[in-house]
Amino acid sequence: MKFKIQGAAEVGRETLPFEKEIEAKTEKHAKDVVYSIYGSKHGVSRSKIEINSIEEL
Repeated sequence: MKFKIQGAAEVGRETLPFEKEIEAKTEKHAKDVVYSIYGSKHGVSRSKIEINSIEEL
């Protein structure tokens, strides 16, 4: 399944909005993938990522 996830991540001193399309088995898995992407690329902890909406495509 494919999910569209919208939210914001606190990167440094800025809060940056994002919109990602993620291929995942479940909604929870899609959230974990987003957390993983921002954690590895930007060093952002899960508590600094706010997911506003998840929609199945």
